[in-house]
Amino acid sequence: MRVYVKAYGLLSDHVKEGFYEFREGATVGEAVESILPDSIRGRFSISVFVNGEAATGERVLREGDRMVLLPPSSGG
Repeated sequence: MRVYVKAYGLLSDHVKEGFYEFREGATVGEAVESILPDSIRGRFSISVFVNGEAATGERVLREGDRMVLLPPSSGG
């Protein structure tokens, strides 16, 4: 199944924007694990939104979903 992925901040240096192919029934957690490079996987918490709503790692993706990855933010 095809899901559109967009990453912001430092994640955009590592995850190319566009459509990704995932197996039918893949979860958000599985999708994120498969597209993040080893160099940043697990280094910090990532917020994920699917179709504009916050999503947990257990959420099942569907054909045509739009997934957004946000790195942690810092203020000042």
